[in-house]
Amino acid sequence: MKIRRRFRIVFKGQRYIVALALFVSISTILFILLSFRTSVYQSFELSSAVLIVDEDDLNDGKIKSTFNLQVLRSDYFNTTHLTCRYPKLTIDNPVIWKHLNPVKPLPPTCEITRNWVYVKNESSIEFLYVTVGTFRLTEEALNRYGPISCAYYPIIRSKDDFGTTEGDRISPVDDKMPLVSDFFRVHCQGQHNTSYSNVHMGIRFDPTLHLRRIKNPIVKTHLGYNILMFGFDSVSRMTFMRFLPKTYSFLIKELGAIVMKGYNIVGDGTPAALLPILTGQTEQELPESRRGRTGAVTVDKFPWIWNQFKDNGYVTQWAEDMQSVGTFQYRLRGFLDPPVDHFGRPFYRYAESRATSRPLCFG
Repeated sequence: MKIRRRFRIVFKGQRYIVALALFVSISTILFILLSFRTSVYQSFELSSAVLIVDEDDLNDGKIKSTFNLQVLRSDYFNTTHLTCRYPKLTIDNPVIWKHLNPVKPLPPTCEITRNWVYVKNESSIEFLYVTVGTFRLTEEALNRYGPISCAYYPIIRSKDDFGTTEGDRISPVDDKMPLVSDFFRVHCQGQHNTSYSNVHMGIRFDPTLHLRRIKNPIVKTHLGYNILMFGFDSVSRMTFMRFLPKTYSFLIKELGAIVMKGYNIVGDGTPAALLPILTGQTEQELPESRRGRTGAVTVDKFPWIWNQFKDNGYVTQWAEDMQSVGTFQYRLRGFLDPPVDHFGRPFYRYAESRATSRPLCFG
């Protein structure tokens, strides 16, 4: 009896082991199949994405349509009722071309010495595997100059738009460290007295900003698109297509960008070009903010469009180069407080003032 009982116990234990092994095997197979199915579906979804574009945007830029584009005929948008009708222009008009002076390409001086440091969005254990801006050392630098020791200096906005300072030094900096600031200066030492110093830009992950979409969820009827607006001062739509054809083609064919053909400056100067589209009002309709004028105030209280995006759960950013002639700082009093979550002015104010052998070669 004891032998039989022991045999039953052993046999029963073996059945449990076999069952467990089968369960693990089947689960693994299902996981692999589901992962494969998901990756195939995502690849198919990306490869079969169809972008809806305006036929005029293709024709104006002399761009050929491809299989991933659904073209809206030029008469799809009824513009006959518009009071202001923009003229139909062409990029290859010989009458215009004889007055144009294309800029000659400059040699890529920034490539003479490669950066040791770069910023990459990577999954972080510290932030529960959320993708965050990460400090990285290049493989090339590590192989040629390693081991490398770096010091990190956060670049911080002062009390207003006209001051920038450095935060406390962080050293040593580990490769794959999440950024502690959007902008920073880095100084690295390598073997054989080699060194690297530069300023870099990224996006520091701030979990509190991402709580907005929980507190203020987007209405289901809204599209919830990420919205990017690019402005090129003193460059007309036609000039953009003539001298930046690859960029224009990428925006249309790869991103399905919308070209605002009816957009016009309302007045003279950059504020007149941007204030109407960013606030819905002209400079004359907004509070007096010109320097030296009686009662002039900062532009913080203007009805900026990014405030509406914040109210709908968005994370916001504003940046422009050539800070010495900033749109809202050259004639106007600028911002007292940062207007958006990620404000680029401190970076350009700091970086553009640096006297280096490679000006404007930033990280």
